[in-house]
Amino acid sequence: MQSGFRQGHSTITAVTSVTTDIITALDNKKSCAALFIDLSKAFDTVDHHLLLQRLKSIGFSHTVLNWFSNYLSGRTQCVAVDNFISPLLVVIMGVPHGSVLGPVLFSIYINNLGLDLIPSKVHFYADDTILYTSASSLLEAVSYLQSAFNQVQKSLVGLKLVLNAKKTKFMVFTRSHLLSEYTILTENGAPIERVSSYKYLGIWLDDKLSFGVHIESLLKKFRPKLGSHALVCTHENVA
Repeated sequence: MQSGFRQGHSTITAVTSVTTDIITALDNKKSCAALFIDLSKAFDTVDHHLLLQRLKSIGFSHTVLNWFSNYLSGRTQCVAVDNFISPLLVVIMGVPHGSVLGPVLFSIYINNLGLDLIPSKVHFYADDTILYTSASSLLEAVSYLQSAFNQVQKSLVGLKLVLNAKKTKFMVFTRSHLLSEYTILTENGAPIERVSSYKYLGIWLDDKLSFGVHIESLLKKFRPKLGSHALVCTHENVA
């Protein structure tokens, strides 16, 4: 599911959708496993030809496709350091940073990554991606997740996108206190780091889904301000 840049959708609705699925599974005594997928320079590696093919496949007219082709092509970039400016380089990949259309085009480009992953689910918010699943046992959930991840990795290759394995994280959601040594592997056999908490779309999710880590992060942020406010109130009371 894609929540980015859609009317009626936001980071809050995206987090709510994902956490509702996980809480429902945990309430039904199931185990959940999730991957927070990170891509290397995601917006910069979009293939223009593949993007135009994708736009054509969802019904854009020839006239509109020509407009998008013109919008994407002919762009140049350079690097400026102090008083030195490098020669102009023609940009042959990527969607424009800071533009209104850039994130939307990227969302369309990767949307098919979520197809045919049942029983796993994938939720996109632009380039923030979570792949997750649930099952009656943790072993089964991890197996489903690994299978879906394998498929996603193949799709990424087809889209010429690069997985950032070091920033991709694996998390198990369970109400059990027993630790298990399950892992998820990349197509090269490298293990994905397992974490007990992860900041997803601005919200810290922990492996018990208690939101304790998120609450603590908010307290750390506001304690200094609350302390100053309390001090002012105390001085006013004394006066």
